[in-house]
Amino acid sequence: MGKLWQRIPDASGKARLQEVALDQVRITQPTVVYLSGFLTNNNRPGYVAGSIKSMEELLQDAFPQLPPIYGWSHTSLRNLFNLALYNSHPSKRSSDAGFDIGTAVLMPLVAKDFSRDEQGNVSGTPLPLDEARKNLRNVTFFGYSAGAIVAQETYNATLRMMKKIGYAEKDAQGVLNEVVLVAAGVFSRYTKEKNRFTTLYMVATNDRMMRAKNMIWGTLGAIYNRFAMRKKDTKTLVVRRISDTSVMVTAPVRPTYYQWQYDENGNRTKKKYFEPLYPKWLFRKSYHELPHYITRDESNNAFANTAYYALVNALRRKERISPMALLDVPDGIGKTDTACYKAKMSSINGQA
Repeated sequence: MGKLWQRIPDASGKARLQEVALDQVRITQPTVVYLSGFLTNNNRPGYVAGSIKSMEELLQDAFPQLPPIYGWSHTSLRNLFNLALYNSHPSKRSSDAGFDIGTAVLMPLVAKDFSRDEQGNVSGTPLPLDEARKNLRNVTFFGYSAGAIVAQETYNATLRMMKKIGYAEKDAQGVLNEVVLVAAGVFSRYTKEKNRFTTLYMVATNDRMMRAKNMIWGTLGAIYNRFAMRKKDTKTLVVRRISDTSVMVTAPVRPTYYQWQYDENGNRTKKKYFEPLYPKWLFRKSYHELPHYITRDESNNAFANTAYYALVNALRRKERISPMALLDVPDGIGKTDTACYKAKMSSINGQA
């Protein structure tokens, strides 16, 4: 079974990784649930802590008081098999992780007295639709790499459980549209995931792991090329609408291994190096590393600030938000220079 975690300050104020029992999750305010890549497993607490910290550092300029941030860890590398199974049956497949996250995070927000036993039997009373919609506006998923598949499995599992306790399928789908998913380095089959969570997909055109995945899944490669490979200069951002609830953003990323971070005094500094995903002896770059997708440096690549603004907009939403609105510059985000971002986005008007 996978696990949920938070970084909680200890008596000295230092953040410590702490597991959160799935039956103790309580979401009552805007919250981020980070679903990470396949290497972030239960036996790698450093990876889990790093995943959560990356969200804290990304959001702390916009939120003096950070929202609750949970991080998910996979049971083991067997999660790779779930990746393959999901992509074979994206319309209905869900692993145990999808059911566990749906049970812990989403179902208590749409059902009164919800419970699920060890055999998978569920019970509960559907909440009024308006109340369920309002509750789900507190949930923002960030899915990186294989984590994007876990997000989609969570959708499938939650939809199934909602129907079992009495929701009409159309009502359940409409309620789940309120959840926002920001997905980077997407390993799922996004063209098969229409009208689910409100979703922003981010896919690097030179991401080698993405290319390998698309080659495996045949005609998806042609679709990927059509959407993502039209332009190849390092400044190009392309936006394409996938469905009424989803938009895909593509851009190439540079072969640089640096990222912004905060030092112990809270000063934002540039870290010159982060660990590449491919081992050095391969002499090849994957272009799949998370920092490429969540950078805030406009001189790095065209994704700069896209994930940041999308998460801020998602966490601030008071009503259902459109996927294109996730790309807007949020109001009152401090001293952040938005001129480059606005110029970049003005060039994509009409693409979607």
